[in-house]
Order: sequence, then structure tokens, then C-alpha cells
Amino acid sequence: MKRMALASVLALSLLALAAPRAAGAREGEQTARGSYQFSLGDEYTKYVEFDCQALQGGGATGHLFLSDEGPITYQDTDGEGSPEERYEGFYISAEFDDMVVTGNQAVMSGDVRDSSIRDLIGQRVLLTVEDNGDHSREPDKLTWGVYRPAGRWEVSDAEWENDPGVGTTWEASDSERREDAPVLVPREQRIDAKTFLLSAFIFVDAADGAGDILVQP
Repeated sequence: MKRMALASVLALSLLALAAPRAAGAREGEQTARGSYQFSLGDEYTKYVEFDCQALQGGGATGHLFLSDEGPITYQDTDGEGSPEERYEGFYISAEFDDMVVTGNQAVMSGDVRDSSIRDLIGQRVLLTVEDNGDHSREPDKLTWGVYRPAGRWEVSDAEWENDPGVGTTWEASDSERREDAPVLVPREQRIDAKTFLLSAFIFVDAADGAGDILVQP
């Protein structure tokens, strides 16, 4: 597997700019949006623009655009023998399909639909943001990462050469807990907004930022 060797966690010290409610969003609906131009204390400019809205039946809709002028290096971390590849900056464009909002924080996930690095197209992206109001006490924060899809796992009986149950799905729940919602098994192992706890994300200080984050729980 190739992984992108660059800072994938960003925190923004931002100038307060008004961020209007997402188009079509109604009072009480969960939304997150923002736009930024910033750096990590170097000469390379980064830009993020995102807009996400939770759907009533589950999931979310929205988009992400991210660009970075800084050089990045792809390296072989799994012994596949792939050579390192260096790029002088890149961009990605993604469509969101899931979102989790807790207080002033939101995690959004989706598929990369377009990128200047072809290997990123089709991979999963996570964007995590924190809305700290007018920034008088603490700046807004942001972190992101790009991940390869993990696919699915299949269950079979080791004593059967051709188990007819391979490929089937079922629901599992705790029979002693009425409130336990059934879970589809086997589950897809893809990265989404629920893969990691919010406490697992780390925000790193950035410099020269201008923009604002708005999270509506």
C-alpha cells in the first residue's frame, strides 16, 4: 500500500468570517461548512472548502475541495516494491456520504472523485472539524486523512470445502437487550465517519490562516 507522507492533521488559527447556513438546510438539521486559506508555518499555501448536510434517513451529502502547494511523497509501506513518487503539490475533490456531529465537532467521510494524483481517486477521505465560535478563546480546528478502501470479509465453515453460506448476510444483536439494534454481518470494512472516535483525532497548530468553521448540531 502507498501512503501519503505529509502532515495530515491541521489546526487553523483563523480570522472570523461569517459562514452562512448550508443551502437548503433547515433549523435543527446538522450541517458543517467552511473555507480556508492557510499554511503550516512554511511558504506553502493550503486551501480547504467544504459543505456537508446530514440526511434524515441517515448518511449525508456535500462536498470537499482541498489543495496543497507543498511537495508530498508516496512511499511503499507494505513491501510491494513500488517506487517512491514525489509530487509538487496536489488537490482532491470529494463527495461526502456520512457525517457524525457531537457538540461543536463534526466528522465527515466520502469518496475522492477527482485528484491531480490519480492514485487518490476512489479512496476514502475523512474531514474532522471543531467550531470554536468567535475564536476569542480558542481557534477553530481541522484535521483530515485519505485512506484506501478495506473491502469486506467473508465467513465460511472450515469443515466444508464449498460452504453454501459464503456470501450470505445476517443480522446480529444481543438477545438480552431489547434496545440493542441489529447489526448487519459481515460488515463492510470501509472507512466512514463512525470508524474512529472523535477523541482519536489530533489537531495541530497552523499559521497564517483566514476563514471560519460553522457546525450546527
